Amino acid sequence: MKGQMQSQAKDQSYLIEGWIYAILKYGFLLLLLAVMLFPFFEMLSTSLKDQKSLFIYPPPWFPINPAWSNFREIWTYVPLGQYFANSTVIAVGSMLLNNLTAIPAAFALARLRFPGRRAYLYMVLTAQMFSPVILLIATFRLVISLRLDNSYAGLILMNATTMLPLSIWLLTGYFSTVPREIEEAALLDGASFNRILWSLYIPIARPGIVATIIFTFILAWNEFLFALTFTQDPLLRPLTVGIYSFIGRYQIQWNLLMAASLVAVIPVLALFLIVQRQLIAGLTAGAVK
Repeated sequence: MKGQMQSQAKDQSYLIEGWIYAILKYGFLLLLLAVMLFPFFEMLSTSLKDQKSLFIYPPPWFPINPAWSNFREIWTYVPLGQYFANSTVIAVGSMLLNNLTAIPAAFALARLRFPGRRAYLYMVLTAQMFSPVILLIATFRLVISLRLDNSYAGLILMNATTMLPLSIWLLTGYFSTVPREIEEAALLDGASFNRILWSLYIPIARPGIVATIIFTFILAWNEFLFALTFTQDPLLRPLTVGIYSFIGRYQIQWNLLMAASLVAVIPVLALFLIVQRQLIAGLTAGAVK
């Protein structure tokens, strides 16, 4: 009887400890989520304020009279629709060029054995560590010499090039996880390396390719430095540079700036939610063996 009571007390103690651990764990996760979502809450709150409400002290957490007209005004204050179109063209073009180059390169690095392969992989990763600011002057001179400044082609080329090392690294790791027996069986059947890549490896490695595609699209969509440097025509500016128009010399339209930023985030957020499973699966599998 005494042993049974001790056993019940021990089970109850474990149950209490489990509840305490769960409360602490989920409480910490909720706190972390609140910290991460606070900038979006502040963005939404500011986007619904009028110009006078922006300078009330102390600032209210919620807009007193929500100014929904801000979301209509941003389309007339600047050519926001044109900026959206420019960003779409640049992001899609950069994504296509980057992946059309990275997929064959990663396949060769993953499946072919040649001297210096491992050193080349680490050189590729090292190239990704350089900040675009360091390369800005050299790339600007290159773009000017090729007469690609103030054009879609120049921005697409620079975005695709700067993202290429990371794409090659991720795809090389994913192609390396594909069983080699599949490739050997295809070679015995007389398939060429091009046929093996496009008919076998790409369908199998689809999660990793999708992850790379989405990753490169988001980076190109959010790119600011090259777009600011290489474009002078206001009608060729992407969304990141176009939103900068709300920052004037003597005044900053914070409510319109936040409204435009919120609208700019929506396409990327929607795209991420649609492909989040394949994106996470591809990124977690993209480590080189």
